[in-house]
Amino acid sequence: MTKLTAGAALCIASIALAGCGIFGDNGYFRDRSDDYQRADTLPPLQLPSGVTAKHQEELYEIPQIASNELTQEEFEVPRPQALSVNVGLDRVKIQKLGNRRWVLVSQPPAEVWPQLHYFLRTSGMRLEMSDASAGIMETTWLKFDNSPGTKDKYRLQVEAGVQPDTTEVHVRHLSVPAEAPVGGSVNWPQQSSNPEREGWMIDEMSSALAAESTGAAASLVAQAIGGTSVKVQLQEPAGREPYISMGLTMDRAWATVAHALNVGAYRLHQEDADIGLFYVTYDEDRELADDEEEGGWFSWGGKGEDELAKAAEGVTLQQVLANIDLSSDAEPALFANIQGLGGAPATPSTHKEYPGYLVMLRGANDQIEVRVRNTRGQPLSRAKASQLLQAIRQNLI
Repeated sequence: MTKLTAGAALCIASIALAGCGIFGDNGYFRDRSDDYQRADTLPPLQLPSGVTAKHQEELYEIPQIASNELTQEEFEVPRPQALSVNVGLDRVKIQKLGNRRWVLVSQPPAEVWPQLHYFLRTSGMRLEMSDASAGIMETTWLKFDNSPGTKDKYRLQVEAGVQPDTTEVHVRHLSVPAEAPVGGSVNWPQQSSNPEREGWMIDEMSSALAAESTGAAASLVAQAIGGTSVKVQLQEPAGREPYISMGLTMDRAWATVAHALNVGAYRLHQEDADIGLFYVTYDEDRELADDEEEGGWFSWGGKGEDELAKAAEGVTLQQVLANIDLSSDAEPALFANIQGLGGAPATPSTHKEYPGYLVMLRGANDQIEVRVRNTRGQPLSRAKASQLLQAIRQNLI
């Protein structure tokens, strides 16, 4: 027994000492996680003569990529997403941006649509128009007891939310003199005639939606609300830099990206809406460490959090702009016509390396693009850019 135990211990010790020879690219237990990158296509199966081939379609089509666009990079398996991301959200919320308010419901439009119909009907408000394909409901003209000199009308706009399976309900109120002639289409103002009556409708509607706990009923005619458009989507075109596309107004896009860049693994340090630039740091350990502080089970240490945040807090926006590499020919050119660019040394051995990343918003209303670069303004690897953009996408509101 003693000899066997000693021999086993010697075997284990020899394995531990020779670990470099057993593990690794040339060892017995080689890491095969990147093998798929070297996979090749096989010729189609040849059937015997006289046998008719059944037409087959690709279930998972692989896009064609030019050979000069292929790069073989080290693949790093991402850590699991922290449990805190978008968990515990209330089913119904009232959101506000400037003087605009709307109701956010954590259900798809097809389920919210019949609930709105039920709310209006039980509240004594009849519908003059209901167009599910456009996501619009309009009430008939109403009379408020405390305002006999006017008549009022509401318009509800139902849209798909920023996050999947969510719905936004926007309310518009119109008030005209009681004797004013009505008929035909209504010329709705850009803003409600009476913000207080708009607020009343939003409060009543959100309370009714929150009280509806089942959410099981869905409207077939409301399946096409918003058509096939998606408000926010992570785009990863072949051979080009990944980005987030947003079908939002610029002020809404800026506000929701700013929110996403100050939660989870992100910290927002500098921003300038005029040039559409955020300076941020990203640390996965920070998010997972926050979970432990709230009573979570796991901790990845977060050992670099203080150093990373402190280093970034000492960087000004002027220093960030001066650090932009003007010799970079990366497309699209995100820093054109910005004052204060360049000035920092251009060679990698002498220029200042600031921690973190730059997040840029470019475009016009309903066609906003969000990209992420390093602090020199240079593109990141495709995998890293997608990871950082996905972390933004998951925390948009």
